[in-house]
Amino acid sequence: MGSALCLLIAASASHAQETPARPALRRVVLLPPPVPDAAMQKWIALAHITAAQESRKGGLLGLFSPKKPAPRATTTDTTPKKGTAATTPASLPEATPEQLRALCETLLYEDLTTRLRTKRHLLLPTETEVRTALTALHLTPGSLQKPEAARRLGRELDCDAVLIPEVTHLERFEGAKRTVTLRGSLHCVLLDPSDRPGAGSPGRHRQRDQPALPPVFPFMGTAAAGPTVFEKGYSRTAVELATEAAEQAAAIASHTFWTGEVAPFALAEERVALLPLPAPSTADALLFTTSGRRVAPAAVRDLPTDLAAQFRPEISPLSGKEVVPIESSRALLQQEGITVGALWRQDQPEIVRVQALGEQLHVTYVIMAQITSVELQTGTPDAGEAFATREARAEAVGALVRVSDGAILWQDHTSATMTLHPTGDKKTLSIDRQAVEQAEHFALTALQGRFRAYRNHFEN
Repeated sequence: MGSALCLLIAASASHAQETPARPALRRVVLLPPPVPDAAMQKWIALAHITAAQESRKGGLLGLFSPKKPAPRATTTDTTPKKGTAATTPASLPEATPEQLRALCETLLYEDLTTRLRTKRHLLLPTETEVRTALTALHLTPGSLQKPEAARRLGRELDCDAVLIPEVTHLERFEGAKRTVTLRGSLHCVLLDPSDRPGAGSPGRHRQRDQPALPPVFPFMGTAAAGPTVFEKGYSRTAVELATEAAEQAAAIASHTFWTGEVAPFALAEERVALLPLPAPSTADALLFTTSGRRVAPAAVRDLPTDLAAQFRPEISPLSGKEVVPIESSRALLQQEGITVGALWRQDQPEIVRVQALGEQLHVTYVIMAQITSVELQTGTPDAGEAFATREARAEAVGALVRVSDGAILWQDHTSATMTLHPTGDKKTLSIDRQAVEQAEHFALTALQGRFRAYRNHFEN
């Protein structure tokens, strides 16, 4: 085999989520976490150092300068005092589950505060102002679960809404990889315009007809690290992973609060099924010769008809029992006498059948993909060459289906072209099959990238 050139082309993604109308907001309360004790302040200081180091890292080979991060809203002054040693991972004991949870709650509050101010351009009372108002009103953070108590706090601080972040699940797993995952909800209590000072002005009365926000916005964040190369342990500490997970959770919470779009896999009880990936067993060849152009049907035969092993979409934080593997989906299809191709109508999922399969597998989502077409083009060999250049093209389509209502949350098409310039004495059919299979591989690789871009959308 000689040199090869691959060209990837990805089409625009489509994803359907109903975005509820959102009332105009100018100022909101974000409930801070409990005041950290002296021990927790050391963990927070380490997390701040970690975040600062990550933000200073450049792009690929230093060619792309990272954007200057917005000033972080910190809950306490964690600057090392003069004459004291800097906080490092080695200077602290291993974080307990309780400390890791408290750390995530603090970092989530800090990152969410920064995002609401800088990306959503909202006004937020300071942490001190919120705590002072709670004391003056004889309220506790727990009492704000009652909407009327939250509205009292909102009226005191002249705000349009009260936001209460709650971390409901924190999971730390150490196996082949170390992972830290947090899930939670951002509770929203919206104040009526008449509740706020200045309600008598005409502008405030015009807000009465604005829609209400949903009361709860789910979010999640996850981060993972592999093992170190030459020694026992992992390449990143649990605190570093917690810092990254909290930052992702804040980004998703901000996006969901602002747009109403709920990120997939955000809820703890959600499950996903991966399906077999059908592909054509043959490929037609378009032959360009000195006498003209002709089509050779099924010129490339015995191609693999299930390429599921080459499509690995990013589904974290789901893992283990939360993921129904391809083997289980394949076994159920065989049991029901359904071919995987029957789950598609050309390039569109057969929603009713996909829903029925998802219900039998007891999953929340189904991720499916297929190779829709493959073709090969070849011409006359150049002088001195044993074979002509081969150009194979493959097209793929993928979809994420929500089982409960059959909504297609994400769908995308990709294509890839693989050009081979064969040399040596390889057999023609071997070269043809290699070109087609590599085109299929790169089309599915591009589809994985498009799914990753779809998920990254929820962090904007």
